[in-house]
Amino acid sequence: MERRSTLDWLYEGVSVAALAAACGDVAIHWSALPERIPTHFGAGGTPNGWGGKSMLLILLATTVLVAILLTVAERYQRLINIPMRVDRDSPEVQRLLRSMVIAMKAVITVMFVWIVDLTMRTAVGEANGLGAAFLPVFLGGTFAPAVYYLTKLKKV
Repeated sequence: MERRSTLDWLYEGVSVAALAAACGDVAIHWSALPERIPTHFGAGGTPNGWGGKSMLLILLATTVLVAILLTVAERYQRLINIPMRVDRDSPEVQRLLRSMVIAMKAVITVMFVWIVDLTMRTAVGEANGLGAAFLPVFLGGTFAPAVYYLTKLKKV
């Protein structure tokens, strides 16, 4: 497999920093959190479900698990489901699939940090949910790299 690009390494750094930030944020603020925190948000970003603060640990574990699964998919690219036929043995296809997964991992981990931070801030009264911008930013951030890389794959 080909070496990673500088951009791939940048995205990997973003993912690691996001995971570390989320874990550190929870560790630092854990004792200050009330026992009941928001656990679900509506489409407008306002909380509409509440539960125990241990749900933050489940959210963190989910974030780490998603990052691990995407790292595995980066290595075992046959696990990546794309809506087109490509020659998965082609070095160019392998490079694009790897870059796509790395970019998606960066976007997803950053979004989870946003969720963790605003969940805690809402729980202590410093915020009122994720905000109306969260859903469009999340969808755009997720679909933009997918569309970009799928378009490039289609040309290979």
